[in-house]
Amino acid sequence: MSTSTPIHCDGVQDAFVDDEQVGMLSVHEAGRWPFTGGADETGCGNVFNLPVPPGFTDDELALLLDEVILPLGEQLAPQIVIVQCGADALAEDPLSRLALSNRALWRALAALQALALGCRSRGMLVLGGGGYNPWSVARCWTGNWAVLNGIEPPERLPPEGEAVLRRLTWSRSAGRNPPEHWFTTLADRPSPGPVRDEIRHLARRLRPRLAVPSASFAEAV
Repeated sequence: MSTSTPIHCDGVQDAFVDDEQVGMLSVHEAGRWPFTGGADETGCGNVFNLPVPPGFTDDELALLLDEVILPLGEQLAPQIVIVQCGADALAEDPLSRLALSNRALWRALAALQALALGCRSRGMLVLGGGGYNPWSVARCWTGNWAVLNGIEPPERLPPEGEAVLRRLTWSRSAGRNPPEHWFTTLADRPSPGPVRDEIRHLARRLRPRLAVPSASFAEAV
């Protein structure tokens, strides 16, 4: 039986929490709306939550990607990979306290695409998600499309792309005087930083579950 509320991941976790054929992993800000998705929630063994602290950086996502997310994906060998590409974890988003660059999200998406191809899945479904700064969302999702199609984002956008971004408006204070690179580039500056102990602890906490065969979720709980 699920111990979560019906709003975590917009209800996706509760919809599949007892389905042994569906593995779910969520990376989200801890202690932030909707205040669900604890690392102790396991469902029938198919739920893997990574609630991360404020200030979450590119290097910290890289550690979780390499030590938890990709090993879990390889273990599950899914028939289809579904990725929700939320843009609200970016440093410039007003509703989160995370500090990712879009480069980190692109690396994660490329790695998951390679995983889907490597396990000979039936395909990969890429969805949008949160994101409340129109410039960071547009730049991030355009880069997502480039990654999925094997296109290297340009150092500077062509005039047509720049014109689209210059037409955007935003009522918040940051939208009244946006920095020039929001108009002229797709890629953010990297957001590096030391990997904090709480991130390493989170990875260690989930690592023992990575040895569980994908067909035996229920037996692991």
